[in-house]
Parts: sequence; structure tokens; C-alpha cells
Amino acid sequence: MRIFTRLAWFTLGLALAGCGSSIHDAVAPGPVDPGLYHDAVLENQQRLAGEDVRVVPLYKTPLEAVGVGFDILIGHPIVHFFDYITHDSAYYAARKMADARSPDIQREGMLRLTDFPFARHGIYVQGYGILARDGSDFVLRAAAIRALNRCRASGFTSLFMDDLGDVEPLVRLEAADALTNIPDPQAVPLLILHMTGGEIETDAGAHFIETEDVRIACAEALRNFHSFEVMHALVGILNDEDFSVAWQARQSLELLTGQDFRYDEKAWLTYLAAGA
Repeated sequence: MRIFTRLAWFTLGLALAGCGSSIHDAVAPGPVDPGLYHDAVLENQQRLAGEDVRVVPLYKTPLEAVGVGFDILIGHPIVHFFDYITHDSAYYAARKMADARSPDIQREGMLRLTDFPFARHGIYVQGYGILARDGSDFVLRAAAIRALNRCRASGFTSLFMDDLGDVEPLVRLEAADALTNIPDPQAVPLLILHMTGGEIETDAGAHFIETEDVRIACAEALRNFHSFEVMHALVGILNDEDFSVAWQARQSLELLTGQDFRYDEKAWLTYLAAGA
């Protein structure tokens, strides 16, 4: 019951976090509307940069600028004051993260700690990496991968790739999501393998059928690699029996090419053969 509760809350967090952006359907097969495509590319750049780097302007109008200024001058100090008096601070989050007696407390503290900008850099990232490798249970390890993802921590590709072969779907999902926001060409063959689905064998000899959620995450991760291998693999699942996987493959193809041929594999292959 305890592990079920933890999984339920963690899954709710995934749902609230949302999935990748989508491009609205074009009026007819062919080029995506230039404005929509520009916005989608810019949004993808912002996702890759993370919350600590501003790619999309913080405000576009004077009224938005006033709102941002009000939040900085008044909103933030009020929030910090309540954090202090309720002990909901970085200090207490770090203490929870260090409490090895309870994976639940460690997970809670770590994820809270990543809310503080200074804790998304430096030695803190190394601490998340340790828990991602050596956490005492799979939910804690999955949460640590999410923390690395939020930090846009580079240098952990091999860890994420190893975790794509974990027997726990939650760990694989977080690893795929991390590779979505921290892309590395080394991961492309594995992402294609897990996106394609079917039975997968781990290095330890275990077997599992890849889940729909992980397949979707892998299809989304491939949106960052403009190569024939990747685009051909995405086209290959446009008529997959799991429509949500096919839908994400189409979205990734649109972002990679600026085109939309719906779920017409022949039209996509013709376009790619022409030298996309």
C-alpha cells in the first residue's frame, strides 16, 4: 500500500508536469504555418535551455513588465518569508534529502531543493547524481533522475542510457524524459529501440515489454536529432497500434522538418527521399 501511494503521487506529478508542446494541424498536407513553426522551435529551445536560462522573453508588453516587477519586489519576499516561518526552506530540504532512513523523506527534500535556483548547479547536482545511481529504491532513483533533468545537468548521458534498461517503467520514463531535455546523439539508437516497442532485454538478462508512456517519451526525445535515421524511424511508427505513440512521432517529425503529412507514411518517405 505504501509503495502504491508513493507511485500514485509520483504519477500525478508526471501528469501535472505535462508533455511536450504540439503544433496545430496544418490546413493541408505540406509546410506547417511559419508562425506556428517558429513558436514551436522557440518553445523547444526554451525547454532545452531550462528554467535558469531565458530564451523566450520574460515579458513582451509594458503591462507584463509591471507584473514581473511587482512579483519580484513584493511577491518573492512574501513567499520567502512564509518559507522561513514554516521551515519550508532550502536548509530543511537539504536535511531531508540527507535523511537516509527514509527514501520518501529523501525524495521529498530533493525535489523541494530543486525549487531553489542555487541548488540546480554545482555540488547539489552531484548529490542528485549519487541518488540517481545508488538510491535505496526505484522511486527515489526516478526522482533523482527528474532532479537532474530539471537542472539540465550535462555529463549524465551514460546514466540515463543505463536507466533506459531498468526493469522499473518509472525509472525508464524519467530517463527518457531526461534525454528529451538533455539530448545526446549517443542515445539515439536506444531511444529508437525503446520507441519501437516490443520485447526488450536488459544487460542483466531481464525481459520486459516497453510501456506506452516510455515509447511516447522516446518519440519526443528524438525531436532533437535531424538525421535520416531518426526521421525514418519516426515515420515507421506513424501507424502504430498505440495512437498516442504515433501522434508524438508526427509531432517530432513536424518539429524536425517544418512539414506535416499527417499519418501518410508514403508521403513522408517521399519527402525524406527528396533530401529533407
